[in-house]
Amino acid sequence: MERNEILAAILRKQPKIHCLTNPVTMNDVANILLAAGGSAVMAQDEQEAAEITTFCQGTLLNTGVPDEAKIRACILAGKRANQLGHPVVLDPVGVGGSSFRRRELRKLLDHVHPAVVRCNQEEAAVLCSFHSEQETHFSHGGVESSLHMDAQDLTQLARTAARLYNCTFFITGKTDVVSDGEQTILLSGGDPRLCRITGGGCMLSALCALFCCSEASAFEAASTAGQLWKEISEEAGRHTDQNSGGIGQFHMSLMDMTEQKIFFSARL
Repeated sequence: MERNEILAAILRKQPKIHCLTNPVTMNDVANILLAAGGSAVMAQDEQEAAEITTFCQGTLLNTGVPDEAKIRACILAGKRANQLGHPVVLDPVGVGGSSFRRRELRKLLDHVHPAVVRCNQEEAAVLCSFHSEQETHFSHGGVESSLHMDAQDLTQLARTAARLYNCTFFITGKTDVVSDGEQTILLSGGDPRLCRITGGGCMLSALCALFCCSEASAFEAASTAGQLWKEISEEAGRHTDQNSGGIGQFHMSLMDMTEQKIFFSARL
């Protein structure tokens, strides 16, 4: 699907996304979905996770600030979404940061099949290592990537991960790559201030989940979300600079530019 077709479908359907996300960025995730034409439901307890998923159209599983109860809720929501044929987007935040996170993500992926995994280079490498005899882990990068691959290695990582998990991998960094194992695209651009705010990746993952609710393939949805997010950040940066603003204004401008960009593009 073309970009304008995806965005028009989102504005027409106004999908609800069940966001089992981390408390650090809940507000940003909810507001970016509203700005983009969708909405968020954020039921976090395992006693209602599957039930709430039933009346949503997409599911976002963000495993930042994990605990065992949250992972159980993610599994219940993800399994129900899979049963219903609803798209699941996984954001495995900091999976390489601790043995606990690696163990819990293994468990989640044993039960849930994501349509898209949106992660950084380090997180993708750790997920790939789950399928090898030697588990890879990184401790010095925190939830940010400590890897800096060139385009060739990054492309190979994305293709390998996509084939291992039979889904689309969207790996973000200085250059982003999206691959479903067959098709691969590199995305460049974006404002560097995205790295200076908390929640940029979480908001992008939410947009991926939203765009997956159109008739587009997971690859098309993730590619469109990635390119659009880069353009949105560039426009937010220009708006901030024109007003002599700081990082706070840039952060808020992302919401404004998301609304403007999506509603304008959908009319083309």
